Amino acid sequence: MIPRSRKFPLRTKLINFRVQAKRSTTPHFTFYYAPSPNPSRLAVIVSRKLSKLATTRNWLRRITYDTLWPLIKDKNLDCVVVYKPIALKKSRTANTQIILELKSL
Repeated sequence: MIPRSRKFPLRTKLINFRVQAKRSTTPHFTFYYAPSPNPSRLAVIVSRKLSKLATTRNWLRRITYDTLWPLIKDKNLDCVVVYKPIALKKSRTANTQIILELKSL
């Protein structure tokens, strides 16, 4: 996981960030990113519509943080990953597919 100081403040700055950020989409999520004068920050949004189970939503957050954080840590980027409300279950194929999508950004 990443330090709390490196998490993007969703409640206060998400709306303004989404307007000015560049966007990249994949079948499972939308990735917003913008350069920042501050150190890199990252946030992951997983809706309850995707899965009613908190374990599945937390699993997606952990995969995303563990995969993206080493890639953006030293690049001074603000990034927000918003998962689409597509039914998704924990499995090895879903795990590898999501990791490949994250690495291809």
